[in-house]
Amino acid sequence: MPAVPKPRRQRTKHYFREWREYRGLSRERAVERLGWSLSKMSRIENGKTPYNEDDLAAAAEAYQTTPTALIEVNPHMEGEVVDLMQILRKADANTRKEIRDIAERIVNLAGGSR
Repeated sequence: MPAVPKPRRQRTKHYFREWREYRGLSRERAVERLGWSLSKMSRIENGKTPYNEDDLAAAAEAYQTTPTALIEVNPHMEGEVVDLMQILRKADANTRKEIRDIAERIVNLAGGSR
């Protein structure tokens, strides 16, 4: 699917760079995973060129997140929450309850919320 250019002011904010950094990937390692050139990565990360649906899907897979999170979530602020939610979505109902119970015990042992 070809990219649809938009004026800079209409381009959607995204967190491609932040997710790459959050996952501890250098630009070089990321482009190996994505099959992109360094210049393409730089242009997308800097908002100089639009990304398309295929780019979004590839980056989500490479950065172990969802396409929605790449657009909506700054992982430096909420990355652990997104990761935890992905784990919970994969679990069945009983396992989710066990995870919740364990997490609650850990928080209580640590002195509750701070």
